[in-house]
This record gives sequence, structure tokens and C-alpha cells, in this order.
Amino acid sequence: MTTSTQTADLRKLSSAELEQLGQQSLREHLVAQAIVAHQKYGPLTADKMDALLHDPDCLRHPVRLVFEFGEMAMHQFAQPDIDWRNTEQDGRVLYIRPLLQSRPDLLPLAVAYMIPLINYGDIIADDHCLVYGATLLGMMESEFYERLCVLSDTVGAETRLASEQTASACAARAAINCLK
Repeated sequence: MTTSTQTADLRKLSSAELEQLGQQSLREHLVAQAIVAHQKYGPLTADKMDALLHDPDCLRHPVRLVFEFGEMAMHQFAQPDIDWRNTEQDGRVLYIRPLLQSRPDLLPLAVAYMIPLINYGDIIADDHCLVYGATLLGMMESEFYERLCVLSDTVGAETRLASEQTASACAARAAINCLK
């Protein structure tokens, strides 16, 4: 199929079909990128974290971990931001709940979940973070989600809505962290 034929075919799609195609393409790209990172750094441990966070094959920006709350909301366990100390390399900082500094077993979960948001910003949704993180860490999405729930509960992340307070913390999370 030629490029002009592909373009003509795309023009015949509805807006919903185009969006679905774009989402599918983004998901496939995220999985492919997570496989590259997994092959280079798997199994991901806290000891390998700095190398991953500075690898241009895996991240679009060099990332510095900071174990502070930064601008994160109470329902979050991590929050990326611009690294004002590294503007010449378009660096990023990933604020991580301070408790995770003493939990090297949980740190890879938080970082793996946040990489898509660091790389692609606001177009990323929680599902993207889940598929990327699970693939990077070599888990099923459901297992990764459950481990993120444990992480969230361990660091005391609140549920996103006041109406969720009556349900269990993990079951009530419609979305764990990515969306603000």
C-alpha cells in the first residue's frame, strides 16, 4: 500500500476511528519502548535506576529522582516536572514520596509507572502507564496494578475523590496516579 493510498484510507475514517487507531499505535509504541528498557535493565532494581533514567534509548529527557513531595497531589506517589537544574539538556525531575527512598523494592514500580508521562506528557493516561510499567517489569497488567495498590497504600496516597473514602483504598482508585 502506498503512502497516498494510506492517507486516503485514513481520510475515510470517522473521528472516533482515528482516535482509536492513534491510541492503538501509542499503546504499541509504549510496549515496544518498554521491551527495549526491559532488555537493557531487566530485572529493574534500584541499583539500575540511574542508568535507566539517563538512557536516551529509554527516556526522552534525563531524569533526576528527588525524594520530596514537590507539586504532587495527595493521591499521587510520584510526579514528574521540569528539572530547572538541567535546562540545557531539557532534564526532568521525578518527585517521589520520601518513604520510597527506604523501599528499594517499591521504587521500580513507581518509576516504571511514570516513564510514559515523563516521555510524552499530557497525552498519557493511566492505562498507558500500566501497560508500560507492567511490560518493563515483566508482569501482567493486573499484577502490576495490584503491586501499585500496595505501593500507594504503603506510602499513604489518598483516594482521588472524597466519595471513594468508603471503599477500600485500592478498589476505589479509578486511576492510580498519572492524571492530575
